[in-house]
Amino acid sequence: MLRRTVSVGFGALVFAFVSALAVGPARSETAGLLLRDHPLVGSIWETASGRQLDEAALFAAARDANWVLLGEQHTNADHHRLQARVVAAVAAAGRRPAVVWEMAGPAQAEALAAAKLDDVETLGKALDWEKRGWPSWSIYQPIAEAALTHGLKMHPGNPSPETTRDVSRGAPLSKELKERLDWSLEYDGDQLTALTALLATSHCNALPESALKPMADVQRLRDAWMAASLRQADGGSGAILIAGSEHVREDRGVPWRLGEPVFSLALVEVAQGQDVAKDYPAFDARLFDFVWFTAKVEEEDHCAKFFGKSNG
Repeated sequence: MLRRTVSVGFGALVFAFVSALAVGPARSETAGLLLRDHPLVGSIWETASGRQLDEAALFAAARDANWVLLGEQHTNADHHRLQARVVAAVAAAGRRPAVVWEMAGPAQAEALAAAKLDDVETLGKALDWEKRGWPSWSIYQPIAEAALTHGLKMHPGNPSPETTRDVSRGAPLSKELKERLDWSLEYDGDQLTALTALLATSHCNALPESALKPMADVQRLRDAWMAASLRQADGGSGAILIAGSEHVREDRGVPWRLGEPVFSLALVEVAQGQDVAKDYPAFDARLFDFVWFTAKVEEEDHCAKFFGKSNG
């Protein structure tokens, strides 16, 4: 997060960005999806073989996996529609996996457990969904509908904002939490370097090096918490994780912390001028088992907006 000095206090920026990690991304009001006619939209690929698959083959692979991890771009409604289809396909085969949400923490556990299909439209309000910064509940609703239609139990996957804040400030975890989270499993040098580089660019290269370690600690906490939540939610039929794609990647995310074979799917937005699956970084067997391409959300350039305000 090094770029140049900006006219905003670094301490305030660190707190704001780490807090955003604790409660979710800022909401993005999108006008629609772009590049719907892109040649890759709708195509599914197995990264290890480089083969294109149909939905039936993808769903069969998901049905055979104990851990099904579905990575998304939070603001893309198509991603949530497709996640819902995977959930429904797994359940339709007779399995009853738990559904674990990155977007919910301990405070939302009761509302998730009590959710009913008849009330799914208002579940977002019960979860304080948009109040906590997530995109409109309406685009996530199909996932909950699929889960509740098939009688699947839903659970939170994220730590509380308080725990997240403590970790971002360097406070030690309790012995009980360390054991539950397998906290002794730490990033190696390459993992940490790659993660901090990603955190820097995703936050507009606007923060000093000293801000990156607490953010990496938060990422480690969230991945560890989601892995532990999957294990805890498993009632004998495995579990499905709904999360951002960075948490689903196998080289340092939740799969790495589980330490077991998983089904990892990245839902990936297409880009202009990138018409071949191998053009995309996600098309890498070290990261994801499968990639499913979708149209792209129309987003503003947040970094341009940030630096415009900073220099204004």
